[in-house]
Amino acid sequence: MEIFGSIHLFVLIWIGVAVLWSLRLAYRKRGAAADDSIRLILTMAGWILILAGILGTAMQAFIFAGPFSWVVILAIVMMAVGRYRSTENRTLLWCLAAAAERGIPLEQAARAYAMERSDELGIRAARLAELLEAGTPLSLALADTRVRLPLDALVAVRVGIETGDLGTALATVGKHDDDADMLLRSIFEKVFYLGVVANVLVGILTFIMLKIVPVYAKMFEEFELDLPKMTQLLVFISDYIVNYWFLFFPFSIFLPLFLFVGTLHYIGWLPRNLPLVNWFVLRLDGALVMRCLALSIKQQRPLTEMIWLLAKLYPKTSVRKRLLRAGQALNNGEHWCQALRQAKLIRSSDAAILTAAERSGNLAWALEEMADSSIRRLAYRLRLALNVLFPAVLFVFGMFIGFVVISLFMPLLSLIQGLS
Repeated sequence: MEIFGSIHLFVLIWIGVAVLWSLRLAYRKRGAAADDSIRLILTMAGWILILAGILGTAMQAFIFAGPFSWVVILAIVMMAVGRYRSTENRTLLWCLAAAAERGIPLEQAARAYAMERSDELGIRAARLAELLEAGTPLSLALADTRVRLPLDALVAVRVGIETGDLGTALATVGKHDDDADMLLRSIFEKVFYLGVVANVLVGILTFIMLKIVPVYAKMFEEFELDLPKMTQLLVFISDYIVNYWFLFFPFSIFLPLFLFVGTLHYIGWLPRNLPLVNWFVLRLDGALVMRCLALSIKQQRPLTEMIWLLAKLYPKTSVRKRLLRAGQALNNGEHWCQALRQAKLIRSSDAAILTAAERSGNLAWALEEMADSSIRRLAYRLRLALNVLFPAVLFVFGMFIGFVVISLFMPLLSLIQGLS
């Protein structure tokens, strides 16, 4: 009864969330007609209530899984919502880019986009149009309306505003690589699966080591029987973990943290200035820098000017510091390829190819190709590593689970034979 009560409480919480969310939307629906506001409230409340019903049904279907099923279902829902919002935000941005290419004022394009939608993104677009009409720069207006853009689109917007060519900047810098995105998404799905399995396995083994294994040892000691060798090894491992638990504490913290960070990345909520994440995706930052340099050549601007512009506008602090070092090296007479290589934004092979392309006069094409290939190479290498490690990790998990199961089953046979 307590479990069913918790499920009903969970559903009631979601109903409350539906009401509060609808009131928030109604408050932010500025300048809209009354019937549109009512329709918006009913639509959002209806969808969230449907979601609450699905979650409540899932809770009863996975009643024995308890809170863990809540976490999994909520993570899936958040992922779906996050990917949907990212796609819709990019659609709004491309609408603004198309308007900029044709000389249409951005505030009119945003207003027209808002009139076609009655959901939350329509509200954000209406607010965006108001800010643009008030003279707010596009990048600040997007931040104020909380239209979160992917890193490539954000860099394209900032560079496009500074150079006065938003459409070309989005077409050159803000290109969305579907193949690489699918590869990276498949990689995360496998890593997410491994993370969930590892966390569940650690929880189950912790319970076994603390509650079941000591009982086995005490029971055999009372009957003056010897535990099987595998069970003795399991008891030794259990005692070692209990006595030296602090050695395994970083591992127990790392697994949930890794899973949490991966989930934030997948739904698009991951902060852009995490130290370890910045090092891991440095290759992607280098690809964006090369695309910006290709844009600079198309606009017939000096590459040095674009590097200093990126050092001022790039969203990541760590990359801005690298670009500042590259700019200082350029001021000291260093070639731009060597300056970026020393800043670790491009590799030695990239610098050699770009230097040769600069001599032959097709540098813009080479920069775009090297940027695209850099992203694809990173995705393929990660996928290759995961295809090798994924079966190996599953095999290790299976072997350890088999060891635990056999170690717990063999004492029962020994006990039956000793008492017969």
